[in-house]
Amino acid sequence: MTQYGVTLTGLHARSEKTIQATQDWERGRIDQERLGKCFDEDVDSLVKLQHKVGVDFPTDGQLTLAWQDLFRPLSSGLSGLQPGPMVRWFNTNTFFFTPVVNGRISSDGKALSKAVERKFFDPHAGFKIVLPDPLTFAQLADDRHYGSKEKVLFAYSDALNTELRSLSSSGLKYVQFLAPSLVYRIKGKPLPRSTVEQLGEGVRAALKGVQARSGFYPCFGDASPYLPYLFDVIPTDDVGMDLTQTDNSGLEGTSKGIIAGIVDSRTTYLEDVAALASRIEDLAERTGAKTITLGPSADLRFVPRTSADEKLSLLGQVKNKLKGKGARPSKRSSKK
Repeated sequence: MTQYGVTLTGLHARSEKTIQATQDWERGRIDQERLGKCFDEDVDSLVKLQHKVGVDFPTDGQLTLAWQDLFRPLSSGLSGLQPGPMVRWFNTNTFFFTPVVNGRISSDGKALSKAVERKFFDPHAGFKIVLPDPLTFAQLADDRHYGSKEKVLFAYSDALNTELRSLSSSGLKYVQFLAPSLVYRIKGKPLPRSTVEQLGEGVRAALKGVQARSGFYPCFGDASPYLPYLFDVIPTDDVGMDLTQTDNSGLEGTSKGIIAGIVDSRTTYLEDVAALASRIEDLAERTGAKTITLGPSADLRFVPRTSADEKLSLLGQVKNKLKGKGARPSKRSSKK
């Protein structure tokens, strides 16, 4: 029988109060202590909502100045990197500072530990963190040192491994790789299998010795060209799809967990609970997946905080509806 869960797949939206406080802080109207209190209220509220919804691995929403974009703690905290020019984050209205590689990428194991708000989590339950996958990092970084995206990919993976091993000793229970570069191919063809296999090796290197459950989640595009082999090539416990853009009919059986991005993270429209539950039931029946974790299609930072919280609550409603019905028996035997 399929077990259902809920997760956040990326950065969460800041409240209007915190957005205003950030602007006031940047203009010198308030001090950092007052700004920090606003962020603390945001994180506390989000963690409580996740507990209410029944999230297995809560995140802090990465709601601090440290996470102004997905790369910031890494580009500011790893040796050999620094934040560069601001550019658009794929086809969204948000931006990130390009990681500039100006030397050998290495880690002292402290960059991510400084960026996670662990004080809001039950130390026994632990927490989840979302990070850019090795391919996305290598493709978006400005390499001025290695002269090869492959070398950047593996250097980043090795440094990330040091960070994750350090973090797993202080409460990390789940690490998810956010992987937009794999599927965001508006003008290009799908990547060759050899590149995806290289990505898989990078993920393997990043996770070596890390005592935490892991997930891989492509977003901002159609993952169907990589199905079903993506589930075999990527060495994580769970592999996901943005189901608002992906035809998943190519996936007929898997022994891995599935991260199902079923609510659109870039609109305030609230989807129908029954329709979403029916779609997930079909996915469970066809794949025989032991676990399906429901999530938004990408970060929920693209909508107002109220809408982002409503989307998270909606996922909880879908999960409860599925649990109430019970999973239908699979028509196919599971395979890896």
